[in-house]
Amino acid sequence: MKSTENYRMSQSTRGLASGGRKALFLGGAAISAFLIGQGVGLAADLPSTATAPAFAPVSPGFSGPLASFAAPLAAQGITFHAVALDFAEYDPSLGLQTGHAANSAYIVEGVDFDLATLAGLKGTSLHFENVFFAGVENINIAPQIGDSQVGYQPPYTPRVARLSRATVEQKLADGKLDIEVGSTHPAYYYAKFNCSSINTCFQSVLYLDAGYTSYKFSVPGGNIAYQVTPTIYAQAGAFAVQTGANLHVGYDFPDERYVGTLAMAEVGSKTSFANDVMPYAISFTGFFNSSTHSDLNSSSAFTGTSRTASGTSGVVVQGEKIVWRKDNGADPADATPTALKIYGSFASSLDSTVPIAADMWVGATLMSPFVARPADTFGVKVNYEKLNANYAQYLGAANLASGGTGAAYSTNHFVFEANAHIQLPLGMGFEPVAQYEIHPDSYFNPLTPVHARDGWYLGGTFVVPIGVLLGIQSQG
Repeated sequence: MKSTENYRMSQSTRGLASGGRKALFLGGAAISAFLIGQGVGLAADLPSTATAPAFAPVSPGFSGPLASFAAPLAAQGITFHAVALDFAEYDPSLGLQTGHAANSAYIVEGVDFDLATLAGLKGTSLHFENVFFAGVENINIAPQIGDSQVGYQPPYTPRVARLSRATVEQKLADGKLDIEVGSTHPAYYYAKFNCSSINTCFQSVLYLDAGYTSYKFSVPGGNIAYQVTPTIYAQAGAFAVQTGANLHVGYDFPDERYVGTLAMAEVGSKTSFANDVMPYAISFTGFFNSSTHSDLNSSSAFTGTSRTASGTSGVVVQGEKIVWRKDNGADPADATPTALKIYGSFASSLDSTVPIAADMWVGATLMSPFVARPADTFGVKVNYEKLNANYAQYLGAANLASGGTGAAYSTNHFVFEANAHIQLPLGMGFEPVAQYEIHPDSYFNPLTPVHARDGWYLGGTFVVPIGVLLGIQSQG
């Protein structure tokens, strides 16, 4: 997962007009929204496999020291969720400055109010969620590695917390029509994560070109989704574009600055183990960002200025499919069968003035290989990213202007990955990942005399479902 966003880019280009924006995966970023109630699945759906602490159950699904407090509230329509993630990483040989390590711990907690139960307002609910940052070590890991594609580079988080969701949701037409507005994030709805490691699953075209803020850094916006059939849906939304989002906590509304609008639309189809023995998901997403961005080229590195362009657009196509089950589908009720999943993502910018021309990956995941360990997964992935030619020329020129050799940067980047999710006691998990990259770039630190080198990246994510363990969140 990558991090950092426009802020660090503007720092490294020393005053160039605002350029590529990457909302790097905000820490908990890849927290499965399944865990936090957003509907995005983690590598393993932890709440469904978490083992209850050693407390007598207060009510079905609740067991823990705070269950007697949370269970009655849940029955009345007030539910809580919480998860902690700790991202550790080490760069032994990749990029600009090797041998650096970093750590970032994120605590995500939220509450949802079902106003149908609380106040008789059918289909209406309120959602609130916040992210706290703790244990952050070495916020300079992104410019030390430099590359735009590899691994998880923690976001620049000088503030202690960030508002990640504050919305009102209204469902109509028997739940088929879903409208949500407030402070939210486009990644909660569009081109949802389909990889097996939360450490390395993000679409560069969306985060570096489309104008996403760091994941979980909410912005004003809204989304309308319609379930056309039980498996087919369509949706459209609009979200504010915010530069320097990492400097804000999301509550300082008078000081927030927005520079444009990100419009998105998506159609897709999906099933799950609940209704398909060989489930799949496929989606087609389009976006348009109305804001102005830098059009960097080789002359920008020497003049300290750049051309600007207004508006950018692109498309993303994603899919995943269970292609093999050990039981051949004999037990449709098994929600965690031993199975093989293949998945992929392809994104292309329709604009040659942004940094990333295309980003794509394909991968395979062996799910639940051991009967007694249903949350375990093992996988491999290959990722290809293509830079726009003008931007690659800018990186080479920036290296020369900074005292380097000016050696050209390739427009083609390749990352080879092995990953896993290891089930731990009490529903916890550990997700190690190893990547080797060929032809990395210096996106997050272009003005350096060092030329990025091929090499290894190592990462690991420790996941703790604290809501389930404390008893404030149902295991289901």
